[in-house]
Amino acid sequence: TVLFIGDPAQRIAEDHLRILRYFRFLARFGTLPPDPRSYAACAEQANSLMALSRERIADELLKLLALPDPADVVEMMIEGGIFAPVLPEIGAEGLARLRTFLAREQAAGIGHGSPLVRLSALLPQDASTGEQIAARLKLSNKARKRISAALAPRPACGSGRELVFRI
Repeated sequence: TVLFIGDPAQRIAEDHLRILRYFRFLARFGTLPPDPRSYAACAEQANSLMALSRERIADELLKLLALPDPADVVEMMIEGGIFAPVLPEIGAEGLARLRTFLAREQAAGIGHGSPLVRLSALLPQDASTGEQIAARLKLSNKARKRISAALAPRPACGSGRELVFRI
């Protein structure tokens, strides 16, 4: 179990980035379900993420997405409204795409895929929206182009019976 030392609300008030770190540590070291007090404190103080620089948010999010299987924790973050203040575009549809993408990575034996491509799976499937979100997160130009390319429309191929997954 991953816990805050002392009172979770007080610890989060000292450094708002602890909300995102909590979920990253939960995905890496913890077991589900999470500690109820810690999860409740994170959900209650999610709006405090607005005080953080977008670079710090992006850094923690990409570290989370670089883990072997972050989907269950990302789902908890969506359900708890953790993303809502800073990335309201991330929702259930993006989670479904992320789960599909992670399953395909595993089936292909890829192991830990690119966190940027995984982020693209979470975002609305529109290149210009992806570019705007990447700019909001202050990602590098290279990262922005990679997200935009992952979200760009692709022509259908072959007989049309193939499943085209743009990520």
